Amino acid sequence: MYLAKVIKSDNRMYVYDALNNKLATINSKEDLLENESYENFLRDNDFRDIKKPCEFEVKYPFTEEELKGMFNRKVKSITLALTEQCNLRCKYCGYMPKYLDHDYHLKEMPKDVAFKAIDFLMKNSQESDVCNIGFYGGEPLLRLNLIKECIAYVKERYPFRQPTYNITTNATLLDDKVAAFLVENDIKITISLDGPEKEQNKYRVDGSGKASYDKAYQNIQQLCRNYPKYFKESVNYNVVLYNGASKELFESLDNLWKLDVTLVDLFETEYFRQVRDKNDEEDKTEQFDAKAYDFAYKNMLTNMKKYYNAFNTSEISHTILPGGFCIPGVRKNFVTTDGKIIVCEKVDETQELFEIGDVYTGIDMKRIERLVNETVKHLEKCKHCWAARFCNICFMDILKVGNKYCEESRKNVETELGYYLDQVCADRDLVNYISNISLV
Repeated sequence: MYLAKVIKSDNRMYVYDALNNKLATINSKEDLLENESYENFLRDNDFRDIKKPCEFEVKYPFTEEELKGMFNRKVKSITLALTEQCNLRCKYCGYMPKYLDHDYHLKEMPKDVAFKAIDFLMKNSQESDVCNIGFYGGEPLLRLNLIKECIAYVKERYPFRQPTYNITTNATLLDDKVAAFLVENDIKITISLDGPEKEQNKYRVDGSGKASYDKAYQNIQQLCRNYPKYFKESVNYNVVLYNGASKELFESLDNLWKLDVTLVDLFETEYFRQVRDKNDEEDKTEQFDAKAYDFAYKNMLTNMKKYYNAFNTSEISHTILPGGFCIPGVRKNFVTTDGKIIVCEKVDETQELFEIGDVYTGIDMKRIERLVNETVKHLEKCKHCWAARFCNICFMDILKVGNKYCEESRKNVETELGYYLDQVCADRDLVNYISNISLV
């Protein structure tokens, strides 16, 4: 509740005043414990008395009128859940309960719902700097005809608009004809791939348990050979860290792809807890230097952007919202097969809290208000946390926030902040690189 933290890096020791977002170097903790040294420290560094209790005000930063204005003019994207069907049965997938329930009928998005969603985006994105349509599943390439119809609909109905497109796929259906269509329409591809053959085939299998690596890898190689420029500019990867990071995994990603790689933390479902291989625990103590791998180093530097932004602004507020939280209904809109608008594809769509509208009536302000109020309520404990300014929490986490989550978050912030102060601040080239990173 004092909103201050001693940060010990490899080379120095710092005191971070979270309330005023201010740093000072100290020689030892005794500087803070001994009265005379402490008084000198406060005076020499123009610091507040960090031994006095204080707290943040946790508050959502936008008014209802500001949100309405953004909903009407600045919506950035929609992601269409074209189908709940998939040709794989990845054992950690959140859809597995649906796949295993013989009484549940997997849903498909009707064409009229997809077109209504496009109308919603086009109507409400006139002043947005981004206009993007994403295709998602299940496996969206099972609905390739609907993807083609959506793009044709945009060209016919909105000839003066040029939205960008992206698709998330497991790559097993990414044959030459599909690839040619994606390239022709400049659709950026996110490939779900868990690394080398051993990692990929352990849980990313089809309904009969057959491995998926060979088919996915063959299609990826062919795409790279046929369209090298497109491949370099428009392909990236999501890698689920179901067993944490390993040297073998990082070497595979670094040597094979040299592209944008996003490491996705596992959300462990109840089903996966039951089927998970107990041997997953064996390699978790492996030590290796992630900085030695190009994609991992770039990921780490991207994460430094929030520290750069925090310490290079003159506007310091005691009112915060941990995680920053993308604006619901603006930055991301996940459209379910039946036309509901969900905050994004990462949240649990079965939770009514995250439903914020539909493609027929648009964003519902009452639902937005409910989500905002619940978010602020769940983050009430953040007002006493020194790491709150840098916490990565987002909507997908708010219903499961607890002591374990908070402890891990503080530990991560402490490590990252120490690295930023030691390795980034004094390196002009790194500072310039980070300053030019876009998080849009």
